[in-house]
Amino acid sequence: MLKPTSSHLFNLIQEIESNISGANEDEYTELLAWTFSKLGINKFAYVHLEPTPFNNSKISIHSNYPAEWVETYRKNALYKSDPVMANTAITATPFFWDEIPQEIDNNPELFDQSAAYGIKQGFTVPIHEPGRSFGSIHLSSEENDPDFPILVRSHLVIIKTLSIIANQHRPTEDSNEINLKLSPREIEFLRWLVLGKNYKEIGLIMNITERTVKFHAKQMTEKLDCINVKQAMFKAVHLNLV
Repeated sequence: MLKPTSSHLFNLIQEIESNISGANEDEYTELLAWTFSKLGINKFAYVHLEPTPFNNSKISIHSNYPAEWVETYRKNALYKSDPVMANTAITATPFFWDEIPQEIDNNPELFDQSAAYGIKQGFTVPIHEPGRSFGSIHLSSEENDPDFPILVRSHLVIIKTLSIIANQHRPTEDSNEINLKLSPREIEFLRWLVLGKNYKEIGLIMNITERTVKFHAKQMTEKLDCINVKQAMFKAVHLNLV
């Protein structure tokens, strides 16, 4: 593979800066994928994590990783146990994944999971912002690709530059909170829950079975993008939904 010259790299930066501003989610992902492929790197993910109350961080992922893995990662909130994200949260220095300190790299099972999708060795550029929010670019390859570390090191300056550009121009996503639609029964259930009633009591008050109460709890928890009903209750209060 021919190594891009300095002029080619400069033109690459100009190209992405000219096209990424105002790009929608698909265009943003395609443009970054195309740009990193020019460096010989075929898998990337841009991740933005915004801590919110009640330990329910808002995560945005734009990536050409396999869709099944991204959905699994998002749905199961794997970022909470991901050593890569844990290290990203506490450092501003780019790092290879095998450089993560041992006390942080305590979840080898997650790397085994991602390896099934061709994601094993990687490199991350943290981009910290004022407050607790941060973005990050993650580049990865198959486990035994000997060229990957060489490519990263040889293009480190442009990778860091592209990471900053990617963070500055990340797509503005529609807020799920703005578009959130809870049914009248779900809102009524929430109100009784906030008042400290248990499922059996709520069932009697609303004249529904306890099974139906649990159904409302499940639906509401999913709509609020929470992992349990207690977290959903706190989030609903925070959003003034009840």
